[in-house]
Amino acid sequence: MCTRLKNVKNIRRYILPLLCLLLLSACNTTKFVPEDKYLLNKAKIEVADTKQVSAGDLRGFLRQKPNTEILGFWKLQLDIYNTAPADTSTKSRKRLARNAHKLGEAPEIYDEALTRASMEQLNKAMHNKGYFHSSVDTLLRLKKRKMNITYRVTAREPYRLRNCSYLLQNSELMQVASDQRRTLLKEGMLFDADVLDSERQRITSAMRRRGYYYMEKNMLRYVADSALQSREVDVELRLQQYIEQMPDSSRERLFRRYKIRRVCFHMDYDPAFAPDSLTLHRTESDDYQTTWVGRRLLRERALKHNCAVKPGDWFNERRVEQTYEMLNRLGIIKYVDISFTDVGDDELDCHIVMSRSKLNTVSAEIEGTYSSGDWGIAAGVGYINRNIFHGAEELQLNVSGGYEWRQNGGRAIEAKASASLAFPIRLKLSLNGQYQTRPDEFTRTVANASLGYTLRSTRPGWSHVFSFLDVSYVYLPWMSDEFRDRFINNSNPLKYSYESHLIDALGYTAIYSGFRRSRPNRSYSQARFFAEAAGNVMYGLMKGLSKPGEDGVYTIGSVPFAQYVKADVSYTYNRLLADNHRLVWHVGLGVAVPFCNSSSVPYEKRYFAGGSNHVRGWTAHSLGPGTYRGEGSRTDYDNQTGDLHLDLSLEYRWKVWSFIELAAFTDAGNIWTIRDYSTQPGGVFRFSEFYKQIAWSYGVGLRLDFSILVFRVDFGVKLYDPSRINYDQKQWRTAPNGLGWSDDMTFHFAIGHPF
Repeated sequence: MCTRLKNVKNIRRYILPLLCLLLLSACNTTKFVPEDKYLLNKAKIEVADTKQVSAGDLRGFLRQKPNTEILGFWKLQLDIYNTAPADTSTKSRKRLARNAHKLGEAPEIYDEALTRASMEQLNKAMHNKGYFHSSVDTLLRLKKRKMNITYRVTAREPYRLRNCSYLLQNSELMQVASDQRRTLLKEGMLFDADVLDSERQRITSAMRRRGYYYMEKNMLRYVADSALQSREVDVELRLQQYIEQMPDSSRERLFRRYKIRRVCFHMDYDPAFAPDSLTLHRTESDDYQTTWVGRRLLRERALKHNCAVKPGDWFNERRVEQTYEMLNRLGIIKYVDISFTDVGDDELDCHIVMSRSKLNTVSAEIEGTYSSGDWGIAAGVGYINRNIFHGAEELQLNVSGGYEWRQNGGRAIEAKASASLAFPIRLKLSLNGQYQTRPDEFTRTVANASLGYTLRSTRPGWSHVFSFLDVSYVYLPWMSDEFRDRFINNSNPLKYSYESHLIDALGYTAIYSGFRRSRPNRSYSQARFFAEAAGNVMYGLMKGLSKPGEDGVYTIGSVPFAQYVKADVSYTYNRLLADNHRLVWHVGLGVAVPFCNSSSVPYEKRYFAGGSNHVRGWTAHSLGPGTYRGEGSRTDYDNQTGDLHLDLSLEYRWKVWSFIELAAFTDAGNIWTIRDYSTQPGGVFRFSEFYKQIAWSYGVGLRLDFSILVFRVDFGVKLYDPSRINYDQKQWRTAPNGLGWSDDMTFHFAIGHPF
C-alpha cells in the first residue's frame, strides 16, 4: 500500500503540472500565429437540397483543414506545440521548443488561395456525382484572430441515368457488359462518375477472369447524350476510338483468350543483377520450370501446391491474386512478383519471382510484474524456423518462466514450454506443457496436444479453423489442507475444476476480417465465432463399457474427464471518423455449459472478467461473477470465474504523432455462473437481475505503434461496481462516494489493441 501511495504522489507531482500547462496553452491557441495572419479554427461543409451527398462525403476534397481535434473540440497537438517557450535564448529553452514542436502540430494559417482551391474541388466532386448545376459559396467569420469557414454547397437538381446501351465489337464482351444481374448501372441512378468507372472495372475484371489477358479498363469509354432541358442522360459504352479504327485482325488479337503454357519459379535469382560467379540451377518437369541460385529455397512440390496458376488453364486474374495470397502466407517468402510473357499461339508463360525471408528467428523477453503488493519477474525465449523441411513448414519453440515473491513469505513459480509445427497445407500440430505452483494453494501440471486445420474461404476476409484433436491432461499432485477443505473435501460443486482431470475437445472457429492492407484508411468490421464440445465421445464409449463411480462420474484410470459445450461470439466495428481518428465498438458474448460427467466447467475453460482486454477498471480475475465479492484471500481469486460472459466496449482512438496514439474508452460487462454455487454467492445469472450487475468503467490510454507490435498502457477507473450492491450500497464510484486510487483505479500494460 505504501508503494502504491508513493506512486500516486509521483503521478500527481508530474501529471498535474503538465495538465495545467496544457490548459494554459489552450487559452492562447494563436501564440505562434503571425500578427497579420489568422488561425484556421473551423472548416464546416453544409450541403443544401439533397440527402444523397453528405458533408462527410466531401470533406476529403478540402485543400486546407484546421488543426487536428480530439473529441471534436480539443486541439491537443496544437496545445502541445504552444507549450514551447517563445523566448529561445538559452539551450534549455531551445531544447524545450524543439521537443514541443516535434511532438505537437504547428498552427494551420488561413490561406485564401487554398480556400478558393477547396471551392473548386467541391464543385468538381459534385459534378462527378451528377450535380452539374451545383454551386459553392463561403461564409467567413473572424473572431480574435481565428477564422471559421463555412462552405455552403447548393446541389440543385442532379442528372440521372435513363438508359445504357452497348456498341462493342466482341460478342463475349457484349455479354459481360450487358449482364443486367451484375451491372452497377441502374435506371434512375445519379449520373455518378465513380459508379461509371467502377462498372468499367467490373467488366474488365470479368473478362480477365475468362482468359482475356490484354483487356484493360482504359479500353472502354462512355458516350453520353442528354436531351435539351432534360436532367436525364443516355449513355453508350464503346471501345476507345483508336481500337474501333483498328483493322479487324488487329482488334481481334486484343480480344483473344490466352492459355498458360508454362509456370516458371525464380527463387533468389534476378538475371539483370546476378553475378556471373554464381551457379544457376534449373529443373524442368510437367510444364513447370524452377531456377535458383545457391541453396534451394523450396521443393517444387511445395511451390506447385501454393500456385493457383496451372499450365493448360485459361489465364485468370483471380488465380493470380490467389497465388499472391498463398505464397505471401508462407513465412519463408518475403517478396513475390508475378508477370506473364506472350510466347505466341495464344499462350503465356507465367514467371513467379520470389525472395526469401529470414530463415531463423530467436526472440527473448523479460518483464517485471507487480500485483497487490507481490513483486515478480518473468522471462521467455522463442525460436522460429520458417522452412524446417524445405517445404515452408514452420517450427516454433517457446520456453518461459516466472517467479513471484508473495507478501506472506511464499513463492509462486510458473514455467511453460510449447512446440508447434505448421504445414503449408494449413495443418498445425501443437504440444504444450505448463507447471504452476502457488504457495498455500496447489501445484498444477498441464499437458496439451492439438491438431488443427485452417480453411481459407473463397469469400474475401473469411477463414475457418477446425480443431480435430485437442487433448489436455491436468494433474494436481499437491494442494494445501485449506484449499482441499474448501474445494475437495466437501460438497463444493466446483471441485471438478480443481481435481486432476482429462479434457478431449473438438472445436470450430470462424473468423472474418474486413481490414485490407491495400485500403488501410477505411472503416471495417471484424467478427469471430468459436464453438467447442468436450467429453461426448468418451462419455458414449464409457457408458457402454463400464459403470460410473459412486458420485456418478465416469473415469479413465481413476481420472475423470470433463464434459461440456462452449460457444463464443464477438463483433468489432472500426469506424473511420477523420484522418487518424477512429471510433471502435466491440461486443462479446460467451457461454460454457457443463453436463453429464461434469458439474462444473474446468477452470482452464471458464471465463474471467477484468484485465487489459475486458472492463479495464478492474484487474484480471477481480470482477464477478455477478455481485460476488472476494475477501482478498488467494482462494477467492480462484473463485472469480464464471460460465457466462458479457463484454461491451467503446473506444475513441486518435494518432497524435507518428507512432504515438491516444485513446479514451468506456467498458461494461461481467461474468456469471450457470448454476447457483454456494461458494460464489450472488454469481448466478438471472434475467430479472443481470442488468443491475453489469460493471462499468472508463479511462484513457497511450499506445506506441511500431508496426510490428503495439505497446499499450491503459488507465481504467471504476464507474459502477456491482460487487458493492450488497456491501455498502456505494456501487456508483464517484468522488462523493469515496473514489480512491487504491481500490478504483488500475493501470494495464499490454501488447496489441484490446480488440
